[in-house]
Amino acid sequence: MNTSEIVSNEEMSALVPEDGGGAGGALGRSNVIPYNFRRPDRLSKDEIRSIYLLHDLFAHALSSSLPLFLKAVAEVDLISVEQQTFGEYLKGLADPTTIFTLDAKELKGSFAVEINSPIAFPVIDRMLGGIGNDLEKKRAATDLELNILEGFLGIVIDSYREAWNPITELTTEIEGRETRPQLAQMVAQNEVVVTIAYQLTIGESKGSMSFCLPITTLESVIEKFHPDTQGDEYDVDPDIKRPLFDALERVRFAIEADAKPIRIRYGDLIALTEGDILRTNHRTDAPLLISVGGNRKFKASLAANNGQRVVRVEQTV
Repeated sequence: MNTSEIVSNEEMSALVPEDGGGAGGALGRSNVIPYNFRRPDRLSKDEIRSIYLLHDLFAHALSSSLPLFLKAVAEVDLISVEQQTFGEYLKGLADPTTIFTLDAKELKGSFAVEINSPIAFPVIDRMLGGIGNDLEKKRAATDLELNILEGFLGIVIDSYREAWNPITELTTEIEGRETRPQLAQMVAQNEVVVTIAYQLTIGESKGSMSFCLPITTLESVIEKFHPDTQGDEYDVDPDIKRPLFDALERVRFAIEADAKPIRIRYGDLIALTEGDILRTNHRTDAPLLISVGGNRKFKASLAANNGQRVVRVEQTV
């Protein structure tokens, strides 16, 4: 090579100034956006907002169905929706816990439902006729206990399927279950997943439940979560919101009107027969408390309508 063709340091400095801009008007350093190829965010913020709305609808539906199934006050609160790798999700779980892997035919993939021990064992106890006692010593669930917990999972999936109905039908089948997070092998550890975390309150017990949806499982329906480009950039697509709210209007909530409790001796209790009258401590002019889904919402008064006893809502609690 001819030495006259070699670019000197002075000529190089003239071509590439110290501020990073080239002679041809190249972009400056401030225009460079860092991108982590190990943790690519595959869903947009608007798609995540739509997924949040769907899973919030599921929380309301499950809050209304669990009290009927477990005969106890129950509440389901959506805590977070985020993207992370499958390995990061597993590292954040308690050990031991309970993880069910389900195949979703319409989504052409699998997803996981995790129910942690502080809520799993009280649920099992209630399903066996108990009052929801937790374990005194931490341990993994046995195969028999997992079989019982599958009945509870069926109630959860029924409400989950109802929330998904505006998007697609959901047919699921259990394909695996684990009690140790490190043994779960739904997808590769570096696969990106959407995780949805809930707090469950059942009677006096509190615990957590989470869903793990791989991006590859959502790919077949992700276009249905796209926002309307003609509207505000932060608005969820009306075609997504409308059926979700329509489905929410059909959700059934358990409503109870509670009077003041009374105490009775055991001997009198077992002697009760049809036609006996119990005297309550509740005055006829005192307000009743109306609970919706186990949460006190209204004050009401006793009334009559067409020969039937009814309650009239007076005010919000």
